Amino acid sequence: MRSTMTLTALTVTIVCLLSIRTAAQYDMGIVGSNYSGIRGTLINPAAGANLKFKWDVNVLSGDVLFNNTFLYVPKGAVPAFGFKSIIKGIINNDKFATYYDPTQPGKLYHVTLSAEILGPSFQLALPHRQSIGFTFADRLSANVRNIPGATAQNAFVYLKSPPLWDTTFTDGSTKVNGVNWLEYGVHYAKVLFDNGTDQWNAGITVKYLQGIAGAYIRNTHLGYRIVDSTHLLFSGGVDYGRTDYDSYRHVGGFGGVHGHGFGLDIGVQYIHADDTRKEDDYHYKIGLSLLDIGSINFDREAAAFHLQTAGADFSQWGQAHFHSNIAVDRALSAVFYHGDSSRSQVDNGFRMALPAALSLQADWKYMDHYFVNLSIVKGFGQGQGAVQPDIYSIAPRYESKWWDVSVPLSLLYYGVWRPRIGLAVRAGYVFFGGDAPWTLLALSQMKAVDFYVGVRYFVFNKKEK
Repeated sequence: MRSTMTLTALTVTIVCLLSIRTAAQYDMGIVGSNYSGIRGTLINPAAGANLKFKWDVNVLSGDVLFNNTFLYVPKGAVPAFGFKSIIKGIINNDKFATYYDPTQPGKLYHVTLSAEILGPSFQLALPHRQSIGFTFADRLSANVRNIPGATAQNAFVYLKSPPLWDTTFTDGSTKVNGVNWLEYGVHYAKVLFDNGTDQWNAGITVKYLQGIAGAYIRNTHLGYRIVDSTHLLFSGGVDYGRTDYDSYRHVGGFGGVHGHGFGLDIGVQYIHADDTRKEDDYHYKIGLSLLDIGSINFDREAAAFHLQTAGADFSQWGQAHFHSNIAVDRALSAVFYHGDSSRSQVDNGFRMALPAALSLQADWKYMDHYFVNLSIVKGFGQGQGAVQPDIYSIAPRYESKWWDVSVPLSLLYYGVWRPRIGLAVRAGYVFFGGDAPWTLLALSQMKAVDFYVGVRYFVFNKKEK
C-alpha cells in the first residue's frame, strides 16, 4: 500500500472507491414502460399492481452511473467501448487527466458513482389484482462532495508533484460517503380501488441488507503542507470511518459481510382512464414513492476515527510503506497524536444510511403506442450515508408488447448540473441503453459513464396474448 494514503484521511476515499465492487441509479429509459416488469417496481413498488405478465424473471441486469467534475479521459486515449483500456488506465494511472487549475487551488469538485447488479429476481401475478416479487441485488452508492482542487490533485499524483510542495493548503469542506451492500427485497402490490375510470394502487418493498463495505469522511477542517519527500505537516482535524478491507482475505462467503440492516420502499399510483379494464387505455397515471429508507450498521471489522492536532509532522513519509489499512490508521494516529497510535479510534463500528429519495412519476398516453414519461428523483440524505443524486427526466417513448424505444432527456444534479440525452431499447427479452451512453463512443473527453443492459424472461397474462 502506498504511503501517500495518509493525506487528509483520503485513505477512506481510496478504500471506498477501489475496494467496493459494484451497486443504484434509476434507468429512466426503461422503468417508465408498462412492460418494465420487476424493474418498474424499483422506482415505485405500486407499479407492480398492474402486472402485464403471468410472471416476469430478471435473469441478469446491471447499470452504472459515474459522473464527476475533476477527472477525464482525453479524446483518443481509449477506443469506443474501451472498458478494458479504462480498467488498465485505472490500475496504471496512465489514461486520466484532471481539470485542476493551479490558480484556483480551492475550487471545489464533485464525484458521484452508483451501480447495481440485479441478479435472479422475479415478479408473480396473483388473483384479485395483486402481485408479489423478490429481488437480489449487489448495489453501490458513493459520493465525493466539495473536495478542493489542491486536495484532489495531491491525491491524484500521490503527493509526489514538486509544484505542489512547500505550499500550505486548507480543506474545510471535503465530504465522502460510500457504501456497498447486498440487498434481498420482497415486493407486494395491490389495486386498492377501481371504479372503472379511476384506479388507486399501492405497493411496498421490504429489504434485508448485508453490508459489504462502507466508508465516510466528514467534519473536515485541515491544513497541510508537503515540505518535501521527508516532511508532511498537518493541523486541524477530520472524522472518518471505514470497514476493514484487509479482512476480505480472511472472511469466507460473498466478499465478507461487515454489517446488517433493513430498508423500505413504499409507493402509491393513480390511473385515470376511459375504462381501467382495458390494457394501456389510460389517459395518464401519476405515482409517488419513498425509496431506500433505511441504513446499515457496520459492526464487524469496522471502526470510526477522529484525528485532531494543533501541529504535526509526518517525517519520512516518502519512505513509509504500509501493508494493511490498520497500519495506516495507526500511523495517522501516531502522527496526529504525537506517538499515540491508538488514540484516534473512537468506535468499533458506524452506521451508513441508504441513498434515500422521494420520487414523482407521471405517464401520459397521447396516442396508441406513444407515451411521454416524466420522472423526478429527489435525494434527501445529507448525513452520514450515501447521497442519491437528483434526477429530472422527460422521456418520450414508443411501446408495444415486444418493443420499446425511449429517448430520455434528463438533468442530473450532484453539486453541479449535468444535462443528458439518452437512448433505451427493449427488444423482447433483452434491454439496453443509457441515460447518457454517448461518452462510451469516445468522441470527446470522457468524464462520465451511464449505461444499463439486461436479460429477462416473461410469460404474458392471457389477456395480453
